Amino acid sequence: MEIDLHIHTGRYSGCSNIDPVMAITRAKEVGLDGIALTEHGIRWPDEEIHKLLKQANIPGFIVLPGQEIACYSAKGKFQGEFLVFGFHSSLGSNKTAEQLIEIVHNNGGIVIAAHPFKRHDTGQGYYGSGDDTPVFNLDAIEVEHPSYDGEARRRAALTAETMGIAGIGCSDAHDLRDIGKCRSVFENEVRDIKTLCEEVRARRVRAVNLFCASR
Repeated sequence: MEIDLHIHTGRYSGCSNIDPVMAITRAKEVGLDGIALTEHGIRWPDEEIHKLLKQANIPGFIVLPGQEIACYSAKGKFQGEFLVFGFHSSLGSNKTAEQLIEIVHNNGGIVIAAHPFKRHDTGQGYYGSGDDTPVFNLDAIEVEHPSYDGEARRRAALTAETMGIAGIGCSDAHDLRDIGKCRSVFENEVRDIKTLCEEVRARRVRAVNLFCASR
């Protein structure tokens, strides 16, 4: 089962130009079985997802509600961005990574490091958790991401393996054409958030980059 677990839409992310109904249509066209909507600090309400699925009218297609949270330390240092699944409401961006992980885990959810080794445009630092990634009690890492170069891919994969957690692939799409470029392939069927969390924790998933070798 193939899912793109990191997609932004124009509904709740001002940085994206993707229409949410078209996201579903495009995902099906590129061979995906499901997607996750991961807006910045905002969780899609369940009733809105039901409406989307009805509008798209693609039987059996899965749309999962997630969110992407930017975290900062108590001293204001950027700690990275993290994908959250299994929390019932929007989390905003006013928490430390440690606080976020504790809150989500206490509610049975999972936290994934988003593009931890995506280099900053300045060449200094990362748009993710970078070298600090192993410090956090994470459930998975994006090991395949369209913005990674070869070194970033190697570091992400090694970090996931060293930490003993899953490595996933995500497009982080903000444009319709990017959906599915990187994806996560699950050994078992993912029906909902509960089964997603179970499969990620059990590491029954592998990351694929359609433009590079699969893992």
